[in-house]
Amino acid sequence: MFLTFALFTLAGALAMLKARNLVVAGLCMVLTFFGVSGLYLLLGNPVAAALQIIVYSGAIVVLLLFVVMLLNSHEEEAPLKARPVQRWLSATVAAVLGAGACALVASSTLVRSLPTLPLEGPMTLQKVGHVLFREHLVAFEAAGLLLLAAMIGAIMIVKKEV
Repeated sequence: MFLTFALFTLAGALAMLKARNLVVAGLCMVLTFFGVSGLYLLLGNPVAAALQIIVYSGAIVVLLLFVVMLLNSHEEEAPLKARPVQRWLSATVAAVLGAGACALVASSTLVRSLPTLPLEGPMTLQKVGHVLFREHLVAFEAAGLLLLAAMIGAIMIVKKEV
């Protein structure tokens, strides 16, 4: 099962990178989110899996596609001439930098000195509700107000005569 969900995640991410159309890229991102949700299920955390599908696949992708379709009023520019040397060089540099970063993190004394945390069992809705509404209530409300302000701002940008 792990291999299946990991392949869904990787296939969706790679397809999203290769997609030229933003709508297709958004749908590939949904596939990636479903794969990550399946990985959360395998980890024994159904709440995180459900939140992954509801929040990311539902809200963020719908918002992304809605804004793209709403604000995309101009023609796309034609792509520039292909430069394969530049692509291979940038991929090589990114791979070398990524490998170097992973090696630095793995050899860090700080990472080795971190204590292993005991597992507290699977996350339940009661635990999520307790943490969210008891310990992070102000941040939760601030995020709601920020999203409301962003939505009003997007409507004001799109609607010329309000």
